[in-house]
Amino acid sequence: MKIDKLKNLLLPLKGNEKTNFLRDLKSYVYVYCEIDEDNRRIPIYVGKGKSDRFFSHLNNLSDVSNQKNKKIINLIKENRLGIDILAYNLTDKTAVAIESACIDLMGIENLENIVRGKGENIKRVPLTELTNLLTEKTVKVHHDHRGIAILINKHYKPTFGDLETFEITRGIWSKRIVTTCEKNDAKFAYATFNGVVKDVYIIHSWVPAGTQEYFSRSLDPERLKTARWEFVGKKAPNKIRELYVGRILEKKRSYGDPFMLVGYN
Repeated sequence: MKIDKLKNLLLPLKGNEKTNFLRDLKSYVYVYCEIDEDNRRIPIYVGKGKSDRFFSHLNNLSDVSNQKNKKIINLIKENRLGIDILAYNLTDKTAVAIESACIDLMGIENLENIVRGKGENIKRVPLTELTNLLTEKTVKVHHDHRGIAILINKHYKPTFGDLETFEITRGIWSKRIVTTCEKNDAKFAYATFNGVVKDVYIIHSWVPAGTQEYFSRSLDPERLKTARWEFVGKKAPNKIRELYVGRILEKKRSYGDPFMLVGYN
């Protein structure tokens, strides 16, 4: 199907009628959908814009190395592409907020979007964690539970389960974290995202990266050149996890380090 014909099918308006329609939309959030055999409209991409921004992804489909383009091309060939307007008559700020919330709700791994949305207060977060974040309540790690708080901000997603969270926490790290843990007898690893503890693990030992199998991620060959270590461990007992999971650790400023000692003061 030719792109112009498809656009006319999706937006069957012309002249002033089309101009007025696009003007009245103001800022909006749109969704590209895959229409399945039961006529369900499954989201594949979320975006925001004004005027006919929702057609922008149809204007340059020549780069077939782009995964989003490949998906759209296949859906057009099969006559299964739909475009929905999720919200309209918005301010730019509100459109950004809705777009971001939708991406986090559906999970970027389930969409053709490359990046998550914008806005720190738009990120998907459990209610119990948010209460601690907004009230800035912290918990001090007991000396018996001393260990290393590992920042997983770069890779963590709200849709992660136990396995994904564990695998991005246990590896892969530079020798410096191993030296720090062994020198200070760090017994536990605290997986922290945006300051909140997502889980707690007992560290049994540190081994060369790749010694253990990974099931939910692939190790970056470039990173392996400088980050060559991972820990062997398991979830801490529930009586310990209940003290810290979902809470904000009382700790010193990290100054950009991906880890910091906790429970030593």
